Amino acid sequence: MKDQESQVADIGSLIAAQKAGYALAQPFYLSDAIFAQDVDRVFYQEWQLAGHVSEIPDAGDYILFEMMRESVIVVRGDDGKVRALANVCRHRGSRVCIEPRGNTKRFTCPYHAWAFNLDGSLFNARMLGQDHDRSKLGLKSVAVEVFHGLIYVSLSDAPASFDHLRVDLDPVLAPFGLARTRIAHRESYPVQANWKLLVENYNECYHCTAAHPEFARSHATHMAAERVAPLNEQMLARSKAAGVPTDFVDCIGSLRPTGSPDYAYNRYSLFDGYFTGSEDGAPLAPLLGDITAYDSGASDVYVGILNPMLIYCDHALIYRFVPVDKDTSIQEIIWLVHEDAQEGRDYDLTRLKWLWDVTTIADKQIIEKNQAGVNSRFYEPGPFVEMEAYTQRFIAAYLATLTTN
Repeated sequence: MKDQESQVADIGSLIAAQKAGYALAQPFYLSDAIFAQDVDRVFYQEWQLAGHVSEIPDAGDYILFEMMRESVIVVRGDDGKVRALANVCRHRGSRVCIEPRGNTKRFTCPYHAWAFNLDGSLFNARMLGQDHDRSKLGLKSVAVEVFHGLIYVSLSDAPASFDHLRVDLDPVLAPFGLARTRIAHRESYPVQANWKLLVENYNECYHCTAAHPEFARSHATHMAAERVAPLNEQMLARSKAAGVPTDFVDCIGSLRPTGSPDYAYNRYSLFDGYFTGSEDGAPLAPLLGDITAYDSGASDVYVGILNPMLIYCDHALIYRFVPVDKDTSIQEIIWLVHEDAQEGRDYDLTRLKWLWDVTTIADKQIIEKNQAGVNSRFYEPGPFVEMEAYTQRFIAAYLATLTTN
């Protein structure tokens, strides 16, 4: 068994040998050492979507964010502030909070009954001697950002700043009123594949024509750029009239400001006859935020590389890519609707989730077959085509993350 130093050196050699414009070498998907680096350098450093403010509207409301070996309490304090706290008792390390969500006046460890206030400070430690400084025994804080109602946490000691991201994305997201939405549905799709194959697949539509006929008949992103351009040009007037931003923001990879997460925004047209991402093109739910009409478009949004979002005029959805282990991942989707929308009256859940449910089920099969091929002794990385540009950029950003000290 190679020691850790040798394994890290091997990873450096693999990165140095990576051929530009080609898929990743086999060990990036199969190596235990590389997966360990993925967890520490990507998932424990990147900002992760933990939830939405509608889930914790009142003081004492909390949800748990859990990934791999970590658990974080996201709670609304008595002062109305959203905080994130490590779900690790400062006594002997037990999980303090057990239920995935709820409301409480304070958190009490089920092991020895140490109690903590909503801000994480120690409230009571039964029989603890007075010679201990109780102010230093509170639950440890975890970095948290509330961005247009979306709650992000980072397990990093020095998380990337949202400053540049807010300046560039605030104007284009404000009209959608995401802080005034609620979660209509969330669903997890287990995938027997390395997490990178999920992200690579999401970032390209080269496969969409063959694999996703339901998506391809409504969305034009699977076509060559010159064929999509006229549709987007026609959309601009509709978008302006409806109050939908069409700015182009691209701060991913080498374009990302120093010290910032990756982020991007792009609006593109659906095909004629499609108002939103529905099976028949018909509207699905009440319009979001300050949008006044359908522009028959959709917005791709990135806040970090692991939380892509798609916003239509009447609903939004967020993807999460979650590792379980080296060979297993979860692809989670969260559907958002206007905060006042009621299921059965304003939207039908089956219709709302149809497109991305059927698409993600198909993606699960595609990705698992991809993993099976990558596992083969005959696997050799092949060249990317132009429509896989964003997948190439993801790989470049990923490799840069692995080489960052």
